[in-house]
Amino acid sequence: MVPIWPFRKKTVESAKASKITEKKVVEYEREIRDDSVNKNDRSHLTNKNFIDAMALLSEDINE
Repeated sequence: MVPIWPFRKKTVESAKASKITEKKVVEYEREIRDDSVNKNDRSHLTNKNFIDAMALLSEDINE
């Protein structure tokens, strides 16, 4: 006589634990900026390109 279920059940092996790997940590040092130098620097106001651009923008166009 033929068995009711012709396929056999597979045996389950124990689950293999994977090794826990340590994550690499990257550390950066933040450069401390001195903003007081930038606040007092007004050399861009004497730049020729800046002066020319401001002259073009400040002209009144009444055409």
